[in-house]
Amino acid sequence: MNRLTKKQLKKLRRKVLKKIKYVGVEFEPTKIDACEREVNEALSKGYRPIRDIDTPRGLVIVLGLWQEDKSQ
Repeated sequence: MNRLTKKQLKKLRRKVLKKIKYVGVEFEPTKIDACEREVNEALSKGYRPIRDIDTPRGLVIVLGLWQEDKSQ
């Protein structure tokens, strides 16, 4: 595991989670393309994956939108 430099750690501390988004991805051939588009759209808007949760029909991807903390 790589250690973070002081500069990297300081930069991370300035970021705060502003929004969270849950995207369901169903592993059904007729629905997978729409689910993929929704995930890609969120990623293009700056959301980053936090975790994924397996479900009987596919998975739920938890995405977070991180922004600079202007209160510091």
